Amino acid sequence: MRLRFGEGRRPRWDIGILCFRGQLGSEALARALGARPVREKTLYGYSEAAVHGDVHEVVLGKARVVLVPRCLWGGPQTAILVEELVCLGARMILGFGVAGSLAADLPKGTQVVASAGVVTDGTSRAYTTRDEVPADAGLAAALGAAAVERGIDLVPVKVATVDALYRETPADVRGWLRRGARAINMETAPLYAAAAVCEVRSLWLGHISDTLSLDSQEWESWQRPAAMTDVTVSLMAGLLERIRGAGP
Repeated sequence: MRLRFGEGRRPRWDIGILCFRGQLGSEALARALGARPVREKTLYGYSEAAVHGDVHEVVLGKARVVLVPRCLWGGPQTAILVEELVCLGARMILGFGVAGSLAADLPKGTQVVASAGVVTDGTSRAYTTRDEVPADAGLAAALGAAAVERGIDLVPVKVATVDALYRETPADVRGWLRRGARAINMETAPLYAAAAVCEVRSLWLGHISDTLSLDSQEWESWQRPAAMTDVTVSLMAGLLERIRGAGP
């Protein structure tokens, strides 16, 4: 960090939002929150010279919030960003993403919150020896209240973390199901594990983007209406309103 910033001013944020989405999903959240690009050095792997502005920030009440877009590379990237955001003042890190369903009762578009991350990846093992890592209970309760207030059905699920996107074999899926996972992505367990070690609060929320039937081996792709993202954005906005209302 000293090499990156030298003796210059470092950015300071209270809340970090890791957008585990591509450009469109990340921009949808930034627009909804009224966030603006940061045109200076910030985080590992992100350039201040990007055409669209890589990192965005917004002030909500007394809290400075940073949005980190396109966090697409799984556990190592997630852990790096958690560690750096904590060094820059963040005491709370939220995940905004999508997950693949392993359960027939979790169809595409279902809005979900990760009650726990099932540890199936290598990065999480650098932070914990536990089989699963839980979400922050207070943040999960606040999100649940925001969902009720907005009339949105929200389903708590355990999410397994996948390291190898193209190696989700039937044997792996059966193993994840035996351990209680009902959905998969590339980031939830390392997000919760790294946040716990760094002593900050964390919560992951998103929606089901695609589904896999273990019986038929059929995959329903992640092509879906943009309205599904709009609902997840509404949930994130509602959570932030409740965090802001609770004070520092």
